[in-house]
Amino acid sequence: MHLLRFLRSPVTSRRSPAYLARECAVVVAFVFPVLVLSASGFAQEPVDVPAITFSEVLRAAQRDPPAVAVAYAELMRAQAERGYAKAGWYPSLVGQASAGYGYDRRRVLPGVAGIDSQSIEARAELSLDWAALNVARGARIDAAEAGERVQRFGVDAARARASVLAAEMYLRAGAASTLVDDAKLSLERRTHQYDAAAELVKAGTRSPVDVQRAKIEVLSAEYGLSLRRNDELASFAALAAAIGRPANELIRPAASAADFPAVAGNPARAKELAEKNRPELRGAAANVSALRYAHDADIGERWPTLGVAANGSMAYLDVRRGIGIDGDQYTATGEIYLRWNGFDPAVWNKASVSDATANVAGRDRDALVHSVGAEAVAAYYALERAKTEHSRAVAVLDAAQVTREAQNGRYTAGVGSLLELLDAEDLEQQARQQRIEAERDERIAAAQLLFTCGMLGR
Repeated sequence: MHLLRFLRSPVTSRRSPAYLARECAVVVAFVFPVLVLSASGFAQEPVDVPAITFSEVLRAAQRDPPAVAVAYAELMRAQAERGYAKAGWYPSLVGQASAGYGYDRRRVLPGVAGIDSQSIEARAELSLDWAALNVARGARIDAAEAGERVQRFGVDAARARASVLAAEMYLRAGAASTLVDDAKLSLERRTHQYDAAAELVKAGTRSPVDVQRAKIEVLSAEYGLSLRRNDELASFAALAAAIGRPANELIRPAASAADFPAVAGNPARAKELAEKNRPELRGAAANVSALRYAHDADIGERWPTLGVAANGSMAYLDVRRGIGIDGDQYTATGEIYLRWNGFDPAVWNKASVSDATANVAGRDRDALVHSVGAEAVAAYYALERAKTEHSRAVAVLDAAQVTREAQNGRYTAGVGSLLELLDAEDLEQQARQQRIEAERDERIAAAQLLFTCGMLGR
């Protein structure tokens, strides 16, 4: 680049062609080997990378990324907590068995020698406790079920986030491959310019400095192609990581782009869809319900619990020495109880804490609704801007192509300079790159709008 600025500077333009030819020959003699050695490390053709379609990317993104696996694990935990809460409907049945050796030496009457007693006892007990009427129990189960719904919506949210990330990486990888093809086109044109300049120099219609300038352009294009290939491989690695595969197992998109349906014709519609479909909002609503049910359970703990308790035991006593009664022994008891924690201050104050917690969750949900609506509106306008940028890039590219073709004809006819042609080539090359990136950005913006509306991958 420094050499090109030197060649295009006003000072250099006043030098004679012979002087410029000598200067360029010296520079190229040193620069050319360095550039070739530097570019050779990157100019490798990409290895054979398996392709994947966009629908396969979305399916993998909703199933394989670690974040999705974490969300599923949290759902499994919520389901276990619901089962634990429902187990409160069943009576508690506890069994216990024991065996032991007993030794006893005690005085029965004053002044009388003690009596030694040794025995072996085996005992089995069975206890039953059932809270037949518990006001808090049903609310605890409802809270656990609402907590499970929260985690289900959490899974949906994790899958949606993974899907939009995978879609963006898919589009970026496709654009990276297109940019590689564009770099190949630039290298092909620079090579053609170099050959044409060499022919014109041989014919004596052009200065030898044109060949040196064209050679530098070829070197720059080769190095640019190497960098584009490196970026392409990096985008393949990012796509693999986005769908939960090891980043070193590269994968490429089967197509350079993916189409997304238009879901919102105005900002109000985008906001409406987001508030209706976003799993985060539905999860937040379920979380408020879970906390309200928990508050009801805390209120229910203020009421008495009516239950049934029973206990039965069976024992066998073998008196080995002393006085005692050998044989089996049986006992059984049953009762109906009423348990009330009404005098526990912690029970009465616990409900106020859960009520405040539920109120905070409700405010958080309101804030999330506002944030999601704003995000959807912003995504709508971002897509509109991306469309405008894409249209502008296409128009600029059309104008740049006309200019390049005109300058190429003027140079071939001998009425235009190589610098003018290179300027036109640079403008057209930049316009091609901007058009590719603008198309990519428009599709990413469309995917983001679908995501914010809660409809990506549905």
